[in-house]
Order: sequence, then C-alpha cells, then structure tokens
Amino acid sequence: MRPSVIGLAAAAFLGLLFQALSAGAAPRDMSTFEVRQQFASCGFELGNPSSSTPFVVLRDPGATGLRGANARIVMAIIYRDTSAATAAHRQAHQDAETRLGEQWAWSDDHGPQLLAGYGGSVWRGNVALVQSSSRTLASMWTVDAQTDEARVARPELFDLGFDSSGGQYGVDRDFVACLDDPTYAQQALPTPQAAEPPSPVFLPGRPW
Repeated sequence: MRPSVIGLAAAAFLGLLFQALSAGAAPRDMSTFEVRQQFASCGFELGNPSSSTPFVVLRDPGATGLRGANARIVMAIIYRDTSAATAAHRQAHQDAETRLGEQWAWSDDHGPQLLAGYGGSVWRGNVALVQSSSRTLASMWTVDAQTDEARVARPELFDLGFDSSGGQYGVDRDFVACLDDPTYAQQALPTPQAAEPPSPVFLPGRPW
C-alpha cells in the first residue's frame, strides 16, 4: 500500500474514532421514567414513585421508615432536553450572581441553588440534582399553635445563591455516580441512624 493511501486510511480511522469518543461523551437526555429506574437500580428509595411531575425525590434506603433520622434527600429535576436544562442553568446562575452581587465560575458540578432549603446543583444532560436533609426541610416552617397558620421559620433558606462547601460535587458522590454511570451498582449506601429530637441545622458550606 502506498504511503498516501496509508495516510488517508489512518486519517479516516482517527476521524471515526474521534466521532465515536465524542458521541460517547455527550450527555444523553433521559425521561423521568429512566431517571427513576436508574436511581432505583442503585438502591435509592423513590419518595414519589407514582408522580408524573419532572421532580423525582430520592432518599437513602430505609429512610422512610425511620422516625427522627436526619436522612439525605435529593431532588432530581428532569428538563425537556439538554438545551432546556442549559438555559435553566444559565438563568439560575445569573439570578444567583445578581442576588449576591458577585460573579461565580460556571460549573456543572457546583451550580447555583435551585430550590429553597437545598444546596448547590449538579447538572448532567437534561437532569439537575440538588440535595438537602430531612431536618433542614423540617426546620423551614413553623406552625402557630393558636392560629394554626404556617410561617417561615428560616427565611435565609429561601435566598438562593451558591453552595461553597468545597466538595467534589454540590451533591454527594454516590448520587452523582449513579446518574453518571448506568451500570453503577451501589455497594454500601449509608443507613440512616435514629437521632435525637430534630433541631434546626444548616447545610454545610452555605454562604450565610
């Protein structure tokens, strides 16, 4: 085979290899059903298994049956497609910067807060993850014993910004690993332990 032919063949092979690698690295849009199935296969509990909304509540296994446990709660938000997710990410980032009056680096691993009471966001394709805890969410509201009216107990949790906890991701690694890798098999999920009577706690690393 002549050198020119060898060169053309090598170039064609490298081009196909690059396309294959690029396609493999591209985020894949997922349906709400697929997200539910993927996290269920990793051993997580689904807090709203029959819901038709684009919000999927994820908990540690066994957390639902333990009273007084400060369990992790992750919300998966499924957007129409990656473009819609990117637009939502950009808008939330800009809103948080405006609210704080300072600029933050763009990141899919440490995105802005999206929901009151939850930490920073992790973005993969058309899915965003945010994390909180049962105690934090329970501490957001209080009920007046005389009027039976619900009132905001922790208004600071409603001021959305960025989570500066400094971890690898804005959400615990096991949740991110499950979303990143469909073949991920959860080996040792932490089991929530019974706790003292619930008391208000702050999520680590919040800017306030």
